[in-house]
Amino acid sequence: MIPFLNLQSLGAFALILGLLVLIHELGHFLVAKFLGIGVEVFSIGFGPRLFGFRKKGTDYRLSAIPLGGYVKMRGENPDETLSGDPEEFLSRPKPQRFAVLVMGATMNIAAAIFLMVVVYRAGIPEPAYLHRPAVVGAVEPGSPAARAGIHPDDLIVRLGENRVGTWSDLLTTVTLSPGQEVPLVLDRGGRTLTQTITLGSATVYRIGYAGILPVDPAQVDEVVPGLPADQAGVKAGDRFLAVNGEPIRNYLTAWQVIQNSPGRTVSLRIERDGRLLELSVVPKAEEGKGVIGIRWRPEKTLRRYPLYGALAASLKWNWENVDLVFTTLRKLLTRQISLRTMSGPIDIYKFSGAALREGWLQFLQFMALVSLQLGVINLMPFPVLDGGHIFILLLEGVVRRDLSFRIKERIMQVGFYLLLLLMGAIVYLDISKNFFLR
Repeated sequence: MIPFLNLQSLGAFALILGLLVLIHELGHFLVAKFLGIGVEVFSIGFGPRLFGFRKKGTDYRLSAIPLGGYVKMRGENPDETLSGDPEEFLSRPKPQRFAVLVMGATMNIAAAIFLMVVVYRAGIPEPAYLHRPAVVGAVEPGSPAARAGIHPDDLIVRLGENRVGTWSDLLTTVTLSPGQEVPLVLDRGGRTLTQTITLGSATVYRIGYAGILPVDPAQVDEVVPGLPADQAGVKAGDRFLAVNGEPIRNYLTAWQVIQNSPGRTVSLRIERDGRLLELSVVPKAEEGKGVIGIRWRPEKTLRRYPLYGALAASLKWNWENVDLVFTTLRKLLTRQISLRTMSGPIDIYKFSGAALREGWLQFLQFMALVSLQLGVINLMPFPVLDGGHIFILLLEGVVRRDLSFRIKERIMQVGFYLLLLLMGAIVYLDISKNFFLR
């Protein structure tokens, strides 16, 4: 059975998609009502009407498919016969139509800002290294970083066109540069070195890979009773300083040494409550790899802010992710990254369940990311999307006349087929990544 096909993931996916689409449509609805435009239907869900009520000319209904909703305004389709009634959407002045169209995406962006304020106000645990300078803790053998001559303790200053301030900056740049040969500037003991690194690509998403690990202490979270670590006297909370005399600055390095030493004695230098201990352990062989029965605890930090600080952090987070959307689209168009990096409904379904299993704050953070991307993409000047309608509206404002119904129809048809083609490709790759490619 595929692990993410479960009721928890289904519920998380339905909650995210349903709520965010409903927020989007609510934006259109509220502005239309405020301006006195006739709203014929406001539906929670799609498909056949289950029940509802009618008030002031609007059918408020609950429909059978609980994935979002929709708003049907009077006189919103160009092929409708318009009478010039002020309740008709297309009979309204362009600024009013613009306000209705833009408010759906605006509500999604506002929702993303609000959700991240909640997350930062409550406090969310994150890997501690993300907001630290990009000091190399370890380099994976045979990786692009190893071939480029990067050493532990090097400080990455610049990668390609981007200045690197933190590990978060470095990871973003690496992820969006698969297979590229890029210049690298680093600080090694006060000396500035300029080198070149040819990044690899990893996972079914074809994201960039460098093989650089951060400084992340090798601290033990849990010891499995009866296995070699327990027999050797390792305790939860112990910090591995060296394995076989090799200093450990990243827990993955310790894990690799242990994994490569089945049946052989491994010496450990451990810090426990400020004391140094020397222990030895013989990893048990399982499928040819060494196992000692410990789980590691990556160092985490709690980012929690007062209200104004949470708002500032939320605005910064949203701005950085808007920039990331446009950077990703630019690199897709210039074929610097694969279309596989794009996520379709199956990926969103899978990630929704994974975020919920991590906790409600992680789930709200993922919901904020989806809401932001939904808002930004919807504003793009692509026919069929709100941004396409807004673009036509602005174009009509520039030429000072309305385009004919026939021209609008052709633009929408072309846009629809292009969007259908793009979505088909994304869904095809979505299925391939999650069911066939490993």
